[in-house]
Amino acid sequence: MASYLFVCLREEILKGSLERRRTRLAMITMSKLFLYSRLMAAFGVCLPSTLLPAFADEAPQPYGAVPTPAQLAWHDMEMYAFAHFSTNTFTGKEWGYGDESPTIFNPTNFDADQIVNVLADAGFKGLIVTAKHHDGFCLWPTKTTRHSVASSPWKNGKGDVVGEFAKACQKRGIKFGVYLSPWDRNHPAYGTPKYISVYRAQLRELLENYGDLFEVWFDGANGGDGFYGGKRERRSIDRSTYYDWPITWKMVGELQPHAVIFSDVGPGCRWVGNERGVAGYPCWATYSPRTSDGSSPAPGHCDIGILPSGTNDGKFWIPAEADVSIRPGWFWRASENTYVRTPDNLMDLYFCSVGRGACLNLNVPPDQRGLIHENDVASLKVFGKLLRQMYSKNYASGARVHADSERSDSPACNVLKPGRKSFWMAQNGRKTGTLTLELPEESEWDVIRLAEPIQLGQRIRRFSVEVWLDGRFVPWVEGSSIGPRVLLQGSLVKTQKIRVRIDQADAEPALCEVSLWKRPVVMKAPTMSRNKEGIIKLAAPAGLTIRYTLDGSEPGPQSPIYRDPISLPNGGRVAARSFRGMETSEVVSEEFPVETRSWKVISAENQAADPARAIDGDERSLWHTHAASGELPPPQSIVVDMGRTIPVAAVYYVPRHDGTSRGTVKSYELYLSQDGKHWGKPVAQGEFSNIQANPVRQKIVLAQPIPARFFRFTAKDAVEGNHIVVAELGVQMAY
Repeated sequence: MASYLFVCLREEILKGSLERRRTRLAMITMSKLFLYSRLMAAFGVCLPSTLLPAFADEAPQPYGAVPTPAQLAWHDMEMYAFAHFSTNTFTGKEWGYGDESPTIFNPTNFDADQIVNVLADAGFKGLIVTAKHHDGFCLWPTKTTRHSVASSPWKNGKGDVVGEFAKACQKRGIKFGVYLSPWDRNHPAYGTPKYISVYRAQLRELLENYGDLFEVWFDGANGGDGFYGGKRERRSIDRSTYYDWPITWKMVGELQPHAVIFSDVGPGCRWVGNERGVAGYPCWATYSPRTSDGSSPAPGHCDIGILPSGTNDGKFWIPAEADVSIRPGWFWRASENTYVRTPDNLMDLYFCSVGRGACLNLNVPPDQRGLIHENDVASLKVFGKLLRQMYSKNYASGARVHADSERSDSPACNVLKPGRKSFWMAQNGRKTGTLTLELPEESEWDVIRLAEPIQLGQRIRRFSVEVWLDGRFVPWVEGSSIGPRVLLQGSLVKTQKIRVRIDQADAEPALCEVSLWKRPVVMKAPTMSRNKEGIIKLAAPAGLTIRYTLDGSEPGPQSPIYRDPISLPNGGRVAARSFRGMETSEVVSEEFPVETRSWKVISAENQAADPARAIDGDERSLWHTHAASGELPPPQSIVVDMGRTIPVAAVYYVPRHDGTSRGTVKSYELYLSQDGKHWGKPVAQGEFSNIQANPVRQKIVLAQPIPARFFRFTAKDAVEGNHIVVAELGVQMAY
């Protein structure tokens, strides 16, 4: 009977012109229309919204903060890339001091098309270029300073890196954005009101001369040591007032209305709070900025603790951007060519950023040629292939969808349609809901993707997903925030029915997407670990063979098979990969320092913690100078006897990476000695740039190897707090 009525009603409504269909619908009673729509939904067919103007519920009202049109377009990009490129590419620094000569910027084969094409092929929808980093060097021929490409030998001073990137993006059909550092360690006026006029003039040049921009990126690093036109001094600014950000943001809005403004606190999108590319979960798109004293924050001056998760029911729509580099550092270095993230790692980042509702901003720095390095290209190529493979089949396509409650203009089957304009919404007054999908056939998958129609706000606070197994629904995954999207990976299941339960919402719950996917299986690369005695162990899943090399070459089918732990008392580089027949994993490589079992601490501040923790081979144990009586401030030194003379090529400092940066060393001096009495001048001194946001192992490379038995590491100051923390110190021997 139901199928007969369905056929009759379908013929009655769908025959004739659109105008005649509307006329016929107007003649059908409300009850018949409702019955028809429910029957259609039961057969997986949604009533076209154009046919319902006379009988639809009142249009749903937005709940809470909602995105602007520019933010909606930004959300839909999901992934875009950073290109850190400057004089730092040629000096090996993370943060240039500002005294670098423009003549060192001379890429031998800069090709914006190569860079953009590699990124676009991997699935990235845009590119942000560091038009000016903290060193003040401008990648376009600005009228505001001579510290730019106009003073470089590249293209005889006639080149424009920003312009070539903008043209390449336009040619390939991806979006373009710019990064302009507020901090300028080169400009003599930095720290004075005059510099603000210079900075806004630079920004205006970028906003007016390079086409439409999708994002304008403002860094939170501001003030400190610098060249400043030859003054070589420290300049401090009040970040909450100095830049007068509202005026600058207004200018961006007027000149680039479609651009989203990034800073730590928005207003367009916010920093995710770390440089690991990992969003919190939940990761709310709404956010109420605050500082420790409750005042309104400025970029680089906010409560970092709430950035990863945002604010549940926050006052503003300021979603998270997860920025991370494909390498340990943000600028290219030859020494990091073997530390490029693997495709599987990039997939993990995708799930931890895009999959949690943030957008992924992956830095891929050009090398000194002005190209993406071959190792980065290879990883990105496979990453793009994995994404395309995962999204090649939606196992929910063609499903029949039922809901326990729905509006007449927002039926359940809308969750199978692409885009945010078609969505399911529960009936007025409901704060929960259930969607049941019956798939066309029994299918095997392990990923579910959900999305809310965020133009109506972020409503859902808690949900769960159940799968039909052995004649009943059983729990599979659960979550909290959904917002623009969430991807959850559970155990691999084979079923024909799935149920999505909205367990809590602040307003009528709504979903515009329910889709099912299968994450590609990637052969796992080996993992490496080393103890204090210098013994290195490799591990891989059962059934895989590990082959390795110790000479820096890439492991192949003829390389030694790993069977027993490897002893490297003098340190060295280990490269390894997994094999299953001729199938291989990605290569993993690690540089290990000299073993430390015979080392002794000669002197160090020991009121707070045992200094031996700095050389115990365990990065989790910390030597620090925060005693029970209070902080013991820098400078603080630790002197180590290595037990033998070693030709020292480099010294490592490992910062704490336990979720706080207090005590992390900012600047240092390094001394070497044969007898522990005569030290002379420091063999190296400098700063660990960006270590607060990116707490990775730091390598102090000497100009040439120096034989020594003793070293003294002096921490001159810390990025936060008034004490010093060392997770580990190490030495690389010259080979």
